Amino acid sequence: MRAYSLLALLLPLVSANVHAECDCQTWSEGGQWGYNRDLTHWICYHVYTNTATFMDKYGRCVATQSALDGQDWENKCVQYGTQDGYRAFDNKGNPIESGPLLKVGAATGHCPDRY
Repeated sequence: MRAYSLLALLLPLVSANVHAECDCQTWSEGGQWGYNRDLTHWICYHVYTNTATFMDKYGRCVATQSALDGQDWENKCVQYGTQDGYRAFDNKGNPIESGPLLKVGAATGHCPDRY
């Protein structure tokens, strides 16, 4: 009985996809896959406002309250990168509100570490 209780406690931890930091990788027609600083910054600024911060030095969104869910992060990279659009940022870290929203051909999330 105890083994089943322990398994029930540990199973969510094994299947969890949680990370301390994440960024977005994108592709546009005629180009190659690569890191997208503005999309990463936008998601951190726009979606994870109270739970993470964009670390300019590393160019990644870093969790400040609790870990970032990797699947949710990837879904947001795809959603804002290819569908909803995102803004570029000025050198002071503010979104540039003028002009159309930016979009890419394809996007994916990248979360290099695990808790």
